[in-house]
Amino acid sequence: MAVPPTIPTSFVPKQPVNTQPRKQRSGTNAFMLVAVAVAGLSIIAAAGVFGYEYFLKGVRAAKVAELDRAQQAVNIDTVESYIRLKDRLNTTKTILDRHVESSEFFDVLEQLTLQNVRFNTLSITVAEDRTAEIEMGGTARSFNALAAQSQKFAAEKRIKRAIFSGIDVNENDTVNFKLTASIDSRLITSSDVLPGIQEPQLPPVEEMAVPAAETPAEPASADAPAP
Repeated sequence: MAVPPTIPTSFVPKQPVNTQPRKQRSGTNAFMLVAVAVAGLSIIAAAGVFGYEYFLKGVRAAKVAELDRAQQAVNIDTVESYIRLKDRLNTTKTILDRHVESSEFFDVLEQLTLQNVRFNTLSITVAEDRTAEIEMGGTARSFNALAAQSQKFAAEKRIKRAIFSGIDVNENDTVNFKLTASIDSRLITSSDVLPGIQEPQLPPVEEMAVPAAETPAEPASADAPAP
């Protein structure tokens, strides 16, 4: 039986076939690009770390070899001599720091001592802070000479708290005495040890002369004390 031409032979609608591939979503492409970039950077960073570690190992090996060569070139005897020299210098510095120079004090004492007064004993005690105490024993020709000597020490600012004690009159009318006082550290320490301290200025010799009213005009004898 023939099929009428008006009856369709298939129920599937006829549509044109699309031969072009479907386009993928743009979000998926971006994610793939980011993943590839991150992976590439990770590989590059890993390679850089490995290369830097290898470089550091090479530098360390070179430094170790250089140190070994330097140690082999050092003479042990020379090093020991340098160590001994350093110890000697340190010891010398310690001695110089503790050194006491009394020449300045003796210069001042010479200028202050009157002709009719002499000192027989001297003891200087220096503290850690460079302050010093003196104890002296002496003999004066008379009480007038001792009084004049006391005035001389009282006028000297670098000798403080001068106290005369133990006064005793001898058979020949001379007077024995003891003197205790504090002295300025500049009189026993050089300016090299204590930098910044100026050299003390001594008064002129004319000002040190003993007035005629203070010292009796007695002729010098064999037992006259020297300054």
